[in-house]
Formats: sequence, C-alpha cells, structure tokens
Amino acid sequence: MEERGLDALVVAGRADEANMLYVLRGVAIPGAIYVKKRGHPGVLCHGTMERGEAERTGLRTRNLGLYDWKELLQKAGGDPLEARVLLFQRVFQDEDVRGRVAFYGEVDQGVAYRFLGRLAACLEGIEVVGEYGRSVLAVARETKDPDELEKIREVGAATQRVVQKTEQFLRSCPARDGLLHKPDGSVLTVGDVKARVRVWLAEEGLEDSGTIFSQGRDAGLPHSRGDDRAPVTAGVPVVFDIFPRPSGGGYHFDMTRTWCVGNPSAEALQVYRDVYECYARVTEALRPGVRCADLQRMACEFFESRGHPTVCSDPTAQVGYVHSLGHGLGLDVHEEPRLSDHPGNEAVLRPGVVVTVEPGLYYPDQGIGVRLEDVWAITEDGAVNLGGYPMDLVLRS
Repeated sequence: MEERGLDALVVAGRADEANMLYVLRGVAIPGAIYVKKRGHPGVLCHGTMERGEAERTGLRTRNLGLYDWKELLQKAGGDPLEARVLLFQRVFQDEDVRGRVAFYGEVDQGVAYRFLGRLAACLEGIEVVGEYGRSVLAVARETKDPDELEKIREVGAATQRVVQKTEQFLRSCPARDGLLHKPDGSVLTVGDVKARVRVWLAEEGLEDSGTIFSQGRDAGLPHSRGDDRAPVTAGVPVVFDIFPRPSGGGYHFDMTRTWCVGNPSAEALQVYRDVYECYARVTEALRPGVRCADLQRMACEFFESRGHPTVCSDPTAQVGYVHSLGHGLGLDVHEEPRLSDHPGNEAVLRPGVVVTVEPGLYYPDQGIGVRLEDVWAITEDGAVNLGGYPMDLVLRS
C-alpha cells in the first residue's frame, strides 16, 4: 500500500469471492465490508445477523446494524444508492479513513460504476482508486504462508482420492465395439463419468468448479468441458482436468491427467510422450529467481524441437501448444504469477508461490488432445510437488 500510495483499502461484494475470503480469513460473510488503513489492522463491518460469523474471523468488528438503515434510506429520499453512500460516509468518518482509497471485491460492473462514481463525487477528502492487473491484493495473495499451503495440500489429497476412484471406475468398464460400458451393460457417457465425479467430490467436502472430461476433438480444444452425451471411446485419449475447492469457498487444487482406456494410436502415443518429457524438463527448472516467461519459452523451444507449432512462434496458433505453461493457484483457480511470455511479464518465482505446470498439445482435427498438470510450491531450495498422482497414459481393466 505504501509503494502504491494507498492510504486505505476496502473490500466488499460477493461473500465467497476470493478477495473477501482472503481478508476475512476464510469466513464467508454476506454483506460484509472490510476496511484497512495503511499501517493499521483491518476492521470487519458486518450486519446484525452476521455477528457470530464475524467473531470467528478474529478481526476487530463494527456492527453495521447500529447505523439504522431505515434512517439512512429516509435521509436519502428512498434511494438505495444514496443510502449506501451515506453508510460508507459514516463508516469512513468513524474509522478516520481519508486520502487515496482502493476498492476491491466482485459486484455487477454497472453497480460498481454507479456506486464508486457517486462515492467519489460525494465524499470529501476521499480519492477513489481502482487498480487494474496486479492489484495490491493480487500481489499479497501471490505468496502463501504455511497455513495456506497446508489447506491446498489437504484439498490436493482429497482431489487425488477422487481421481483414483475415477481411474478405478474406468478400469472396471469393459470395452465392446469400441465403446466403454457400465456394469449394467449400458454405454458409458462423458456425463456419466462427470456425475460420479461430482458425487465423489461432495463426499470429500469439495465442490465441482467445472471439471473437464473431454475426448477426441473436444480434447483438442483445451477448455472444452466435453459433451455429456458423448460415449467414452476405447483407445482415444481423454483429458481429465479437475480443479475443485471446499464447498462454500476456499483454496483450490488443480490437476490434469490424460488417459486412454485401451491402446492409443501411435500418433497419440507420441504426442503424449512429447508432453510428458516437456513437463519433466520444465519442472526440473522450478526454483526461486527463475523468470516465469523463461519457463514458457523453455516449453515452446522443446515443443518446436519436436515439430509442434507453439504460441511463441505464432501467438495466434490454434493447434500444437496454444496456451501458457501455468498459473498461480489459491483462492482462485487462476492467480498470479502467470507462467507466460508476454510483454510486461517480469514475474519471477519466489518462495511461497504456488503454481500449476500444465504443458499440452492439441490437434482437434486428428481427435488428439493431451495435457498433464500438477501443483508445485516454490521453496527456499527449489520446488515441491503438492500432487504427484501417477501420469500413466494407458488404463487397462
């Protein structure tokens, strides 16, 4: 805050949004307003009904119910926007907030525009500041403390148990006429697999954040979730990307495996080997001080040496290696730093950073997509894999 000339920051908005969970120490409190002056502990402003949850955070609290919302609305002539501006005015007066104040948290864009514009016009001594890109909170969240690392590790262990159940289930499904079949004899579909994954996640206390289970052409389109109606085909690579979080919000895990139930084609097998070798090379290079852009270039150079197109040589590439190498992980699936090579990315790996490493190759017209991904924590001495589930391609019954 000092480096950026911020006198205070405010976080408000959706209760389970990452910035809110971060400043409120993992407790989701609807309608909360977090206010922090530079050099002072933060204060949690909450509604009357949220008193108990507010106490759980251990923060100093201020009960917004004591401001009498009905009186504020009457003073504002019934206009809820003006009443909310009055509420912030009183909170800022009571907390002695002044100067440059930055605002964070998720709300509707139009609502934020109207509210912040009106706030800036009405509050004397307050300059409303909006940050774009690597905000103060994004930088703060970039490195994890031991407690945060343990939470990610716990979600990772639970996620891998779900992945293991998924693998065992696929192995138990016999192939007939090129398609997998469920124990009852009916054809197994992508939707059947994802439905079971959601159940297994719920049993672990996790919620599905949009699991990818895609095969064939869909697997060649990196973020295709997969067609729920499509049958699971033997001998065709499946991209299984799972990135859950605890139910109600919390730290994510993120891992991807590419599986083939039965023997893959020679072309698919070679693509898999290239991705696996790329993954091995870049993870060996993970250590403090390494530039994130250099890791992406390393992946591109390797893939190009194997004859694959990449975004380093052609930023508009639609086949081959078409994305960045990875990203930070935490309360959001995608956080800083980004393992990408783009102008302005001067990020380096630091102790406490948690990143995904996920090289992939995609050839939709050939019905081939392969991606491998694990979560790595950067330490003082190097890097530690927080996952480590086997990366075997072929699954056999």
